[in-house]
Amino acid sequence: MSDSKIRRKAKAYDVTLYTAVASCAAVPMVDMAGGVVSVGTMNSNAVALNVYVSDEESGTYVQLHDNVGSPANITLQPSTAVGKAYALPDAAFAAQWIKIVSSTTNSTGVVATVTMKG
Repeated sequence: MSDSKIRRKAKAYDVTLYTAVASCAAVPMVDMAGGVVSVGTMNSNAVALNVYVSDEESGTYVQLHDNVGSPANITLQPSTAVGKAYALPDAAFAAQWIKIVSSTTNSTGVVATVTMKG
């Protein structure tokens, strides 16, 4: 008997970071179970990326918080020389749609890749 293989979907979306939620691209989370956000070189004063969620692609997006009421943000490590990858917060996986939003203008205009696995 051959070994079973678990087949998982993998998808990647390029998004440009902005401080305005309306300017950010929506990323579908409907059938995803894990993911990372990879960011390139950015201003060393960039502090965090905020995660916003909605139940519809063009719906109202609200900032995601964890089960104790704290913002479910992605804390950035300062870097001007190399890019880094960060895990999406666990709280994001119950969302239908997410937007990755810059917490300050220091990361505005940076292109990030959201890679997810179902």
